[in-house]
Amino acid sequence: MSQDEIESYYRKIRDTLFMPKIKESLKLLKFWFSPEEAFVLSKFKTPMMDSMSVEKMAKKTKLPEEKIREIFTRLEKKGLLFNYVNKKDNNKLYYAIPPLFPGLFEWFFSSKFVSPDIKREGAKIFHQLETEVFSDFASNYEISRVVPTIKGEKIIKLDQSVEPGQSQILLFEDVRQILENSWSIAVMPCSCRTYHGILGDACDRPIEVCINLNSVAEYVDRVGIGRKITIEEALEILEKSEKAGLVHIANNQSAKHTFICNCCPCCCGFLSLYNKYKFIKGAVAKSNFLPQVDDSICVKCKKCVKICPVNAIFIKYGSQEDLSDARIIIREEICIGCGLCASNCPNEAISLAKVRDVSDLENKLWAAAMRNRQEKLF
Repeated sequence: MSQDEIESYYRKIRDTLFMPKIKESLKLLKFWFSPEEAFVLSKFKTPMMDSMSVEKMAKKTKLPEEKIREIFTRLEKKGLLFNYVNKKDNNKLYYAIPPLFPGLFEWFFSSKFVSPDIKREGAKIFHQLETEVFSDFASNYEISRVVPTIKGEKIIKLDQSVEPGQSQILLFEDVRQILENSWSIAVMPCSCRTYHGILGDACDRPIEVCINLNSVAEYVDRVGIGRKITIEEALEILEKSEKAGLVHIANNQSAKHTFICNCCPCCCGFLSLYNKYKFIKGAVAKSNFLPQVDDSICVKCKKCVKICPVNAIFIKYGSQEDLSDARIIIREEICIGCGLCASNCPNEAISLAKVRDVSDLENKLWAAAMRNRQEKLF
């Protein structure tokens, strides 16, 4: 392979993953993939969609099957190649290149098969393009959506302003239903807090809280990045996460969920950017709910103020020393509707009200990938 050919393989992967066209993007890909691996991976046109067996990739690249199997095995354990069992092809393993988020970043830094030194080197490289990568995704693609807290059946009430017949709780609005609708569940370490731990600036919130679902759960369990858990164990993780001030975030789809992240505002790339730039439209779509405060039972303990992940709550003091005329104010334009304030209120003075009914979801990154795939095919 000539140097120009090698560079073209890395550029193809960069464009397939929708990475910014800057030198740091290629630097990260060259760190992750050898020239031979880049040649093979450049054959995938769309993340997760263009899957191939070892035999099919061998024919496409004209490399021996054993060589492809060796490359695939090496990459999957490092979290750099997804696989699944294709029941339509005699339960044979099929492989696909993961998207950058969620996928390569999360699985690489959570993999138990990548040494601390390699992760440290990768973190330094990734840190060089972190702002460009996260901000580019956050400003263009709503790839994930806030899901209200696990205590939804206790705190969610339907606001009368929602038109009749439009106020049902949808699947993507109920984290418990998402779990019950999944046929496989696994947990793995939070990649964001792991990554920031390597950089030396991670928070002390729980690590083992990243929940994977369905085929993704099977993958992380199969390659040893995560481990399978029961619904009961998953619910315990979600409740623990809420108490720690973590936001439930799932992929932005009405069905076929693949993950429920439990995100902190300091380490999560997208939540931290939301706090920095206050994206109105971005990678993390708001839920359909807003908190409502019952002033008659609120004791102004300020637990909600402290736990809000996006600083959307403050206390407005009145003229009385006993705080009898003080009020908790929700900045609705900033609130993401996570429900942490409601689930952590010691007096149950906060409930969630359904104020909109956005059910026409689209994973914009997925849609862009499909358009890109069509352009490459024709």
